[in-house]
Amino acid sequence: MMYRNSVIESLQVLENVRNQVFTQVVNLASHGEYKEVLDVFEEGDEYTFDMSQFEESVDVNIRKLMNLCHDIELVYNSIQNVNAVGGEELTF
Repeated sequence: MMYRNSVIESLQVLENVRNQVFTQVVNLASHGEYKEVLDVFEEGDEYTFDMSQFEESVDVNIRKLMNLCHDIELVYNSIQNVNAVGGEELTF
């Protein structure tokens, strides 16, 4: 495997991990601090959550996971920029 392919694969892994961590933020919030808000959704409902919706959380676990999401994004952006990886190269 060529070096560039490994870099691209690393970016894809980072994106996947960041999405998984953010999913856990939503899961924690739905069982804790944001339970009442998220209880209005019924099974099968679709809603796209945004990181900004959890920025003001008082839950220490959510805050730590949000910090991790931000750190992953910083590393992702840095690797992408240093290696001039275009969005078209990152398709799964």
